Amino acid sequence: MICRKPTSSPPEWNSPAPSTIYIKIKNIPYETFKARLNEGLVTTELDQIRYRLERRIYCCGVCSKHVNGYCVVTNRKVEAGWICKAFVPKEEFIYLDSRPGSETFPEFRYLSETGLRKSYLEGESPEESSNPKSAESLYEEGVILYRQGRLRLALEAFDRVLSENPKHFPAMFHKGNTLLKLKRYEEALKTFESVSRINPDHPGLWTNTGFALVKLERLRQALEAFERSISLNPVQKNAWEGKDAVLVRMRKCEEELKEFERSLERDPEDAGIWFEKGKCHLRLGELEKSREAFEKALEEKPENAEAWYLKGKVLFEIGSEKAALHAFEKATRKKPDFPEAWYEKGRVFLKLGNPKGAENAFKIAADLWESKGAKAKAETARTKAKKPDSGEK
Repeated sequence: MICRKPTSSPPEWNSPAPSTIYIKIKNIPYETFKARLNEGLVTTELDQIRYRLERRIYCCGVCSKHVNGYCVVTNRKVEAGWICKAFVPKEEFIYLDSRPGSETFPEFRYLSETGLRKSYLEGESPEESSNPKSAESLYEEGVILYRQGRLRLALEAFDRVLSENPKHFPAMFHKGNTLLKLKRYEEALKTFESVSRINPDHPGLWTNTGFALVKLERLRQALEAFERSISLNPVQKNAWEGKDAVLVRMRKCEEELKEFERSLERDPEDAGIWFEKGKCHLRLGELEKSREAFEKALEEKPENAEAWYLKGKVLFEIGSEKAALHAFEKATRKKPDFPEAWYEKGRVFLKLGNPKGAENAFKIAADLWESKGAKAKAETARTKAKKPDSGEK
């Protein structure tokens, strides 16, 4: 008779590495994961997984292998709070932001990246959606595509939902997230601004708005967005990290400004220092100081196309559209292959009620970005060229 040694229970806490969980969730080969890691595309998600493991949010109780109190891998009864190397979260628990059963669980179930809480859908009235089932089906399809990384197809699905119901909060929110991942930051920001008119008290909205603003180098506004998110939901690792990162960058700008002031005391006509000073003020949202610095830089070095471009951005921001247009025209004359200046020129044309001029400027920007390999920016410009009337209001 052969005696078999009974299988021992799994250790109470023997968790897999965050990278292992990421690979299982995404269902991708290790080589793909390494490629994404080298491109910096998985850092945030790995941090989120690590956060859930550290706080034991990920555990046997939310594992896909945990059925009726038993682990189907070990065929043993296990406690809900344990974990082993075979852990893979059930799909509905992938984006948990607090421990199941805690008082905050219903309120903060999903991280800002997902926006999958269906309470918004359930609260819709018949007037808001002429075909709720169709909209819901399209939305779910978009979410699946989004999770698979098929972002352009996901974007099409969300747009189709919004064509039926322009106030479909989850679809609009997820559209913004998709644009953010596609690096179409300006479009993402505009989408989040539209979302805020539907539900201004959604913390994830303000977190992602902050990330879009960081990418657009608008640090002061990004800080305000992160702080608003935290005030709505203090249990948000992403928002706190975003705020800390912005504060570091703002402090660096302030230190650089002090150094620039000392340099200008030695040489008040240094165009390069005035130019860098203007850029720092612009990042900090100090528009008038930024404008003055760019003007000083241009007095000394009027051929600086980027200074004209940034001066134009400041003027546009403060509502001086005609002066901004003049600055962008100066920039494009001095540097014809300057896609950013052409793009901003298109935005000004829209504001001034010249859609044809805007379309032309956006097309030039798209072609220039395409030739430089900046596909995401080219796509943004091409979208604007196709729908110039959907631009600046």
